[in-house]
Amino acid sequence: MNSNALKRVQKWQVKTEPERVCERLRALRAEMVKNTELMQELLVEIETRVRQVLSEAGVVTILYPFYLNFGREVFARRLRFAGQSLLLEVDVLLEKWVRRGLDRQVLERIRDEVFTLTEPEE
Repeated sequence: MNSNALKRVQKWQVKTEPERVCERLRALRAEMVKNTELMQELLVEIETRVRQVLSEAGVVTILYPFYLNFGREVFARRLRFAGQSLLLEVDVLLEKWVRRGLDRQVLERIRDEVFTLTEPEE
């Protein structure tokens, strides 16, 4: 093994040493729990709003999980992207779910009403 690869492996071993990892997690756990609680509250709020759109649109209940997954994916993208990049990411998700058989208009309503996003400009 070349020396550069060996150094990387040694650094990884030090970084992943169980006692050290445990110490770091103990120090961060309270903040991690607080962040998780906040994200779960936001996600429940988003899912509730998605369900309202689905109910208003007359979507059959058996399809709810697929539309909720679209909403969860948009939520995740919103945490990582902003501006035009976010709009393009959401447009890709929209096309993915349309190709999987979901109604474009309902997906667009979720995008616009739940997340207050609009179509990306070309």
